[in-house]
Amino acid sequence: MNRRDYLLAGATLGTAGLAGCSFLAAAEAPPPDVPKQRLEDGGWTRTDQSSETVFDRSYGPVSVEAVSSTVQYADEQLQERVASRTLDQVQTALSVFFATRVDFSPNLDNLPAGVGREELLAEVRTNARDSFEQQMEAQGLTDIEKSGEGTIGIDTGETAETVELSAVYPFEGISFDVTDDEAVEIPASDIDISAMFAVWHHGDFVVISGGAYPAQNFEQVVENDLSDGITVTVDVDLGLQPDTYRTEVRNLVTGVE
Repeated sequence: MNRRDYLLAGATLGTAGLAGCSFLAAAEAPPPDVPKQRLEDGGWTRTDQSSETVFDRSYGPVSVEAVSSTVQYADEQLQERVASRTLDQVQTALSVFFATRVDFSPNLDNLPAGVGREELLAEVRTNARDSFEQQMEAQGLTDIEKSGEGTIGIDTGETAETVELSAVYPFEGISFDVTDDEAVEIPASDIDISAMFAVWHHGDFVVISGGAYPAQNFEQVVENDLSDGITVTVDVDLGLQPDTYRTEVRNLVTGVE
C-alpha cells in the first residue's frame, strides 16, 4: 500500500499553508503542553515536532506576527495490532493526533483596545480547517466533508469550537501466498474515516488540536477458488473499535494546554 500513513505524516496541521514573513524565529514558539500520561497509557508515539512562521498582518497601526509549534502522534499500539492481524501487510497509523500552539507578538491580550483580535482568531480557525482538509487529501483521503460542528469543554476551563469531518480511506487490498502458484486476495474496499479538530484561546496564545481515526471496523469474508476442487475461505477482522477511538481522541484534545 502506498498511502499507509494517511494523515499528518510529515506536516504541520492546523497551520500549514499559513506561512508568511515574520521577524519572529520559529524557535521562539514553545510546543503545546500535551497530556503525556494519556498518550503513554494509550500506546501513542510522537512522530514529529516542528515549528513554523505563521503570518504577519497589520491591523491599523498594529503589526501582528505569529509563529506555531506542532507535535504529532500515532497510535503505535493499534498500528502493531493491525500489522499482526494482517501478517505485517498493513503497516498503517490508523489513529493519529496533533496539537499546535500559535503564539502572537504582541500577544492577543496586549492588542490596543482589542484591535484585530477577532479577525486573528477567525483567520486561525478558517486556515486550520483548510489546512487540515488539504493535508488529508495529500495523504490519499477522498470524499472529505464537514459532518458537524459544535463545542467541547477543555480541561483548563475554556470552551473550544470544534469541526467534525468525514472521509474515505481507499484500502487497496492485500494478498497472501498459499502455494507457489496461488494466492488469496483480499479485495480493495473503502474504509470510513472520522476526524475532528478544535480551536481555542488559552492564556495569550491559541491552541489547535485534533486527530483522525477509523469510523468503522474492517471485516471481510472472502472465498478464493484455488482449483476446481479447493476453495479457501478467509475471514478478515481487524477488530477496530471506532467509539473507543473517538473518545480517546477527544480526551487527548481536551487535555492539551
